[in-house]
Amino acid sequence: MKKIIALIICAITLSSGFLIAYDTVKRLNIARCLGCIAMYPKAIKFSFWVEYPKEYKNKGLPPHPEWIVNESKVILLFLWGYACEPCEKQWEEMKKAGIVEGTEENGTVGGNFSYVKLYAINGQEEKDLVRIYNKRGEVELPTTVILFKKNETIYWYAFSGPADGKGGRPNIEELIKILEMAKEEKNVL
Repeated sequence: MKKIIALIICAITLSSGFLIAYDTVKRLNIARCLGCIAMYPKAIKFSFWVEYPKEYKNKGLPPHPEWIVNESKVILLFLWGYACEPCEKQWEEMKKAGIVEGTEENGTVGGNFSYVKLYAINGQEEKDLVRIYNKRGEVELPTTVILFKKNETIYWYAFSGPADGKGGRPNIEELIKILEMAKEEKNVL
């Protein structure tokens, strides 16, 4: 009886050792060395688009409105709607962050964003404009677009839905970084 209990204890100890070893090897195989991290970075550098990305329904170059094409600043196009709770929430968060001042109807850019030209447009009235920048070519509000012109090429980035960091959308802090990146990209020759 003592031999059976001793064998059971040995089997349990041995199997738990195998599990610990397996778990350790698995974690070591997943971990990357510093050189590997440089070769395969976890974060992908953000880039602006010229043409529609492959996940968009529309293809080719977007038909940007003429008033956008001729603007010399970084453009923040905020397409909103009346009684649109996500629109109101994003606007208020942009106000708290100092990006905008006023209301959607008569808003201006905040003091630290003098390099930005704000166009806050009622997307319920300008549905065709919303469809240009929506992945599925639909009217989804809010839709936020950042654009700038450099060397006669228009670079842009857009997302539909609130800037809440969910579903691939940036949060407000990331939106600020995107605006800053647009400023840097625009000024680099």
